[in-house]
Amino acid sequence: MNLRNIVINLSLAVSGVALWSYGAARLASGGDFDYRPNPLGLKMSPYGQVIALAVQGGIDADWHGAEARTGTKKCGDCGHDHGTAAETCDAGDQAPSREASFISRIESAVTERTNPRPASEGHKFYLRRQVEDRLLFAYELDPSNYANYNSYHLFLTEPAVGTRPVLTERVLMLAGLTIDYSLREQSDPRPALTAASAAGNILELMFQHRDNHSIDQMSQQLRLLDQALARHRELGSRWIESGDFQNLSPARQDEMLERLAFVTKVRDAAEATIRRLSSTTPDQASLSR
Repeated sequence: MNLRNIVINLSLAVSGVALWSYGAARLASGGDFDYRPNPLGLKMSPYGQVIALAVQGGIDADWHGAEARTGTKKCGDCGHDHGTAAETCDAGDQAPSREASFISRIESAVTERTNPRPASEGHKFYLRRQVEDRLLFAYELDPSNYANYNSYHLFLTEPAVGTRPVLTERVLMLAGLTIDYSLREQSDPRPALTAASAAGNILELMFQHRDNHSIDQMSQQLRLLDQALARHRELGSRWIESGDFQNLSPARQDEMLERLAFVTKVRDAAEATIRRLSSTTPDQASLSR
């Protein structure tokens, strides 16, 4: 092979690699290489909403397992020992009664910790990672689920709980996706509460990093929170008039009302914070940090 052919082949190969690298970088930056499987179209579907509720039980058991200790007192909710009374489940430290159903006894046996040695830090980290991954899966099934979204948000923002680095941009993107998806709901008022909660989370991040956000941006986010609350009240009124609200169990009714009261308090606190920051001079703001 002569030198001319070698130079031509080498030039073509280098050009091909350069073009491939350029194209791959552009595709990767746009997320075109990201593969998010959605088997049977379950994610973001009515079926996904039902499955997302069912997943919460397994997540709760994994979380209790991550914090379990060894001892003689067993939690009646998960079969684990949690140490002091302040760390027990709401169900208390009572063991399942003999009158409990066969299924309940099986569930208790499955989740009961039988290893006499305490869980290592590595094992606890593994369990927390499992919880975080399952929360992400539950969120993907139904981004409008209030409990799943806020639980996953907690894992993303609290280093002591989560297992991955805190990425503020990812948290903001997650909240924005939650707001957009939840406000599409045309009948159920509960997703609007999730959107309002996500808007409150964005405001909290803005307050924590207020050097990067203006008062106008904060006020705009507060208006979005108010829009979500107004949407919730509008759909809630329709539910009451149609009788759909009365079809919910008392526990679900109380849950929705408690969440509305909590998000309203967050909204009022955010408004007061924006008002205080608006009246604070730059010198006072630097001293307050």
